[in-house]
Amino acid sequence: MSAAAIARLSYDRRRVMTEALDILRSRGEDTQLVESAVAAWDEHGGDPIDDNCRFAAQAVAGALAELGYDRAVLDRLEICAVARQAISATGQAYGDGSALIRISDALLAFAHLYSSHLAYARVKESALASLRAVLRRHMRDESGLDEVLLTASLRFSALHQRVLGGAMTPVPALGAPQQIDADRYLTHCLRFVVAHEYSHVLLGHSAASAGVSSCSGDPRWETEADELALRTVLHAHRGHGPGTALHAGLGALLAIVVVQFTERALYVHRGSTHPPAGERRERLVRSLPPHVALPARQYGDTLTALTDRAADFTLHAVAVPWQPVLEHPHVVRHALWDDYRDDMTRYAEIQSGAPDQLASALRILGSGHGAAVPAGAEAMLSGRPREGLRLWGLADRRIEEITDSALPLSFWALLEDIREALPVVGTAPAGQLELALHAATLTQHVLMKETRR
Repeated sequence: MSAAAIARLSYDRRRVMTEALDILRSRGEDTQLVESAVAAWDEHGGDPIDDNCRFAAQAVAGALAELGYDRAVLDRLEICAVARQAISATGQAYGDGSALIRISDALLAFAHLYSSHLAYARVKESALASLRAVLRRHMRDESGLDEVLLTASLRFSALHQRVLGGAMTPVPALGAPQQIDADRYLTHCLRFVVAHEYSHVLLGHSAASAGVSSCSGDPRWETEADELALRTVLHAHRGHGPGTALHAGLGALLAIVVVQFTERALYVHRGSTHPPAGERRERLVRSLPPHVALPARQYGDTLTALTDRAADFTLHAVAVPWQPVLEHPHVVRHALWDDYRDDMTRYAEIQSGAPDQLASALRILGSGHGAAVPAGAEAMLSGRPREGLRLWGLADRRIEEITDSALPLSFWALLEDIREALPVVGTAPAGQLELALHAATLTQHVLMKETRR
């Protein structure tokens, strides 16, 4: 068995979810969502997320073999979905010639969201009628997307991932033809992500051998990987289905947008990563057949604009309303969403706070737990993040990792580190989360300011 296969098998999603359940129960928090996910896996007969990744990998490997790449090499590439946010998608090569591709659940959840909203927007008539509708929207500069709902859905999902660490994907209720299209977009989106990471390995890019989370950061390598990934996806749809070149092209477009949203919305800093989505999208559109390029450009412009807005958690971000998700008549609702409304409102308010507001709240909330919490807030506010994190109880080694902008850092990981380390006792779980959320948001602002210098 290859080193990549051993590494994949060592990741036990059930164990990870069981540990998550134990943590939630110890905090007195609601475990219904996680328990429902585990029950769904049992009913399905396995982990459906891993199944989707495996099916995508099989189609990608088949297409690459038909394009002339060594099947023996392809057979040594393994894929694994992981329930954590330390990555978006990444590849790691091993000395025996194998490689493991890891894709985060967060990326897969967002891919599902984008695919469903795109299918919801598309006209479901004859191919000719659909083409006419695209041309009409192009002339009117309209995308056909429900922009308010999509932006709200993205923001709602990002808030949930950042604070609670799990996927919450608001999607519109789809008719049967729309659901078929959504599944096709999602299939090709996932194939593009897999093919991009496979391409780094096949083309000998050093990021794969280094195991760098996110991607290489080298524009030339990223362009090469995108070009081979697009060739692979377009080739795969012919012999490995489903759908048409339009589904494949729009799926590839969604992959670029999904990665952009995952890394911008969930990360404090991303380490080595992909070039700007606009550059990647423009190169992709130029490589598509003309009948695919027109809708890809049209949807791409709108999706990128909405993504940039919904993913902005910087200090001067414009407020993004997420409440339409809870009120829209066509959104598939979860029974717990209304129960979370007040909590989500508070989480959103905290993450929109200015540094001085956050520090002031920490002085008040932490005053009953000694001097460390307020002192850490003062250090942060003065631009001394290492000192602030140390006062909040974090170990020196982890502080160095958190403050190293060359390493990927998700907001969720930062929040959990601070939550576990803060020197507070006797506070209810909800109070601990609120305190940690203020501290993590303040830390984010300081670290992002340092990164921009």
